[in-house]
Amino acid sequence: MKQTKIIENYLLCYKKNMEDNFGTTESEWQQVKQYVEVLRVPKNNFFVKQGKVCRYMAFIAEGVMRYCTFREDGEDITCYFLSENDFVGDPDSFAKQKPSLLNAQALTDCVLVGFSFENLMKLLHEMPRATQVGNEISIKVSMSLSDQKTFMIGKDATFKYREFMKRYPHILQRVPLSYIASYLGIKQQSLSRLRKQIF
Repeated sequence: MKQTKIIENYLLCYKKNMEDNFGTTESEWQQVKQYVEVLRVPKNNFFVKQGKVCRYMAFIAEGVMRYCTFREDGEDITCYFLSENDFVGDPDSFAKQKPSLLNAQALTDCVLVGFSFENLMKLLHEMPRATQVGNEISIKVSMSLSDQKTFMIGKDATFKYREFMKRYPHILQRVPLSYIASYLGIKQQSLSRLRKQIF
């Protein structure tokens, strides 16, 4: 019973986001609810993996994730952070069912509410407006991927970190410092010194 209540709360988070951002009605939600799944992604696991087809597009109900890329020398670069109320997936891989070029990794234990490709196709057949909403979500994900780092272009390390603290305080205390340094494009030792100066 308790587990059922917890799942219901995650679904309600997703419902509120859909109502607030996409004007989903109660009757539409009842259709949507039939096809979404609550997914758990343990810390350090990948939700999207380069070279594999993205099977789900999902809403983050709880947790922090990152998009990252792996260089040939083995170093991984953090490109983008996501947390509660963000959407995660690879829209291009998902829509075309082709291997992804992206990696999306859980930095904490995460709970997602998402559609499999098969279930989304069923929903689109029943609810034509789902196409519009799905397109808006895909655009939102794609825009976030390209826009999140623009505030850092041409700025020094102090500005980058102060701006990061201002924009993403909900992420700052929840992820390893190494990932934040990678995202900011500076060495972890430099970030540690910078934090001491600021605090």
